[in-house]
Amino acid sequence: MRRFIAFSFLWFCGIALTAQASVDTVMIAPSDPLVPGTSVTVEVMFTNTAPSTRQRTVPQTLGFTLSGDGTDVEGVLRLKTDSDAGTIALAQNSFVKHSYVLTVPQRWSGVGRLNLTLPDSRTVLVEIAEAPLQVATAEPHEQLAVTGEDGPGVIASIESAVDDVYEPSDQSPFSIHEPMFFLYGLNPEEAKFQISFKYRLFHNIKDTSPLKWLQNLNVAYTQLSFWDFDSASKPFRDSSYKPELFYDIGDPVDPEGLILPGLGLRHVRLGFLHESNGRDGPASRSLNYAYVQPEFVYDFGRDDVDCDECEWWELSVKPKTWIYAGSTADNPEIDDFRGHAEIAVRIMERNARRQSGPGLMASLRKGDAQEKATLTIDATTPFPFVQKLFTPNLHIQYLSGYSESLLGFDQKDTRLRVGVGTRW
Repeated sequence: MRRFIAFSFLWFCGIALTAQASVDTVMIAPSDPLVPGTSVTVEVMFTNTAPSTRQRTVPQTLGFTLSGDGTDVEGVLRLKTDSDAGTIALAQNSFVKHSYVLTVPQRWSGVGRLNLTLPDSRTVLVEIAEAPLQVATAEPHEQLAVTGEDGPGVIASIESAVDDVYEPSDQSPFSIHEPMFFLYGLNPEEAKFQISFKYRLFHNIKDTSPLKWLQNLNVAYTQLSFWDFDSASKPFRDSSYKPELFYDIGDPVDPEGLILPGLGLRHVRLGFLHESNGRDGPASRSLNYAYVQPEFVYDFGRDDVDCDECEWWELSVKPKTWIYAGSTADNPEIDDFRGHAEIAVRIMERNARRQSGPGLMASLRKGDAQEKATLTIDATTPFPFVQKLFTPNLHIQYLSGYSESLLGFDQKDTRLRVGVGTRW
């Protein structure tokens, strides 16, 4: 009995002494489960429960121990804001709180006991989640390699080969392909519009690479639709859908890029085009053809080749010839009306980037049958007075001939249309 009374007295005195002692440093752990391998912010509170003001040191780092399931892991908390480190004065019964960064140990899960390596530090219980599935990633300048007896692996070799030819470019690979326009005829059923764009497949290849020739490989899409404004439902009378693959020898948009200066040859285009109207049954029409189209360019009044804002007149001549590929069973005798060749002649005022003034283009397509020819004349000019605010051109088109649309390729039409279009 005496031994029990003595033991109880000593235990009570210990509790009383602990209650009177001041707790200098208290850690507040996050309430959410911690993820192994990540960094989280924990709050550390420095207190003063002494009867007078005293000095406290806010350290740059604080050691900690994480214990659980017979495993102890030691680590370091780092002050989140370096300028907070140093000695501060704490008044009686006051505290200051600072943020530290805790890196959660790898390969750990479950509940752990977190202690600062300080005298009288209180234990904080934390929950650590299951480690997420790790996916191997490469740093920006790190190469993944599959190594073997013969040296670098396949992945490293491929990555090195790509870097040898790759060069980032600020220029968009998208651009206008054929002229785009919306034209309204004297008859409401004669309205038509065209959208067309192209995409350079390998626009990021270095000029010094042996694969530079791939820069001029393009895919394109053009749609020409005829809109009947005279009918109640305003239907599309017919449309032509034209996906295309082509390659340019030379640069068609570079005013100085002549590949045969003596002849004025700027570029040669080699292409394959599919054209169909998306219909079925008797109204279905489709074509496939491969073509060759050179362009010859002649400049007039061009004095300064390095002036971006200088303007001059450009004359271009673009003959084109093609062969039909595959069956033309749903377009019997279309070659009698469309033929195998055409020539376009264009003159326009331009600068180093694009058309800047009036332009006139005439194209003539000759069918294989006698007297089956089609003449198209396009005149464009920037809108007077508002050309800086309204970039499309005024566009006037006259057409007389055959095969304006696939559905009526054997019908002769004469049309005059007016509208807006993009600059050439």
